[in-house]
Amino acid sequence: MIKFKIRRQDGDRVWHETFSVEETPGMSVLEALFFVQERLDGGLCFRYSCRGAVCGSCAMLINMVPRLACRTQVSDAQSEMTVDAVKWGALARPVAKVGKDEILIEPLPNMKVIRDLVVDMEHFYELLDYIKPWISAGEEVPEGGNLMSPKVEQKIEAYTNCILCATCYGACPVAGRDETYLGPAALAKAWRFYLDPREKEKDKRARLEAVNNQSGVWGCDVVFKCTAICPKKVTPTQGILAQRRQIPKNKIKNIFNRGKKSED
Repeated sequence: MIKFKIRRQDGDRVWHETFSVEETPGMSVLEALFFVQERLDGGLCFRYSCRGAVCGSCAMLINMVPRLACRTQVSDAQSEMTVDAVKWGALARPVAKVGKDEILIEPLPNMKVIRDLVVDMEHFYELLDYIKPWISAGEEVPEGGNLMSPKVEQKIEAYTNCILCATCYGACPVAGRDETYLGPAALAKAWRFYLDPREKEKDKRARLEAVNNQSGVWGCDVVFKCTAICPKKVTPTQGILAQRRQIPKNKIKNIFNRGKKSED
């Protein structure tokens, strides 16, 4: 029997409740939550959908680390040391577990809790919408179609795997103190669309300008938490740093182009 210490919330009432779950070989944390809901407490609330680490619905804190419950094995969570991710950043220091043979389950941080392990994702999606996560190429298609070199495709691929699970947002210290900060997922998406060769130059410049502020790329603490915990190996911090480098390059390019036009 494995003990799960689950943070519960109903309105303003917050408490922790411990449940003993009968472990089966290969059991995931999500399956353990089903066991609790179906046999011990039908009122336990949590999200899930695909059960295959594709939809991102079951993101939560497991032993104080943002993860997908469907791909986290109970055996792994039971045997590991928990990580004090709040205090120690990317190079987190191991600390003692909550209790022997006890797995701590909590909702994602930096979001309002609706009930138990279910958080309100609306603000997260609003931040994503701000960067306009779509191609603005228009209806004109070049002869032969929109071709993309393997090198460019490889650069973009590093960011297209994001499933919007918000684990990076839950791990981000800046998002925890500034609700206007766009967050790792949105900023990674902004860089993904900037890299896309189908995007027009004026739209590329507009994308960079939209994140050229403290709520955007300059607000990042660069502690690499988002990169460390992403279940799909997306690297938001690297995308943020790339945009920081590109912004002054574009400014120099614009000054040069204006000077060239004035000479003409």
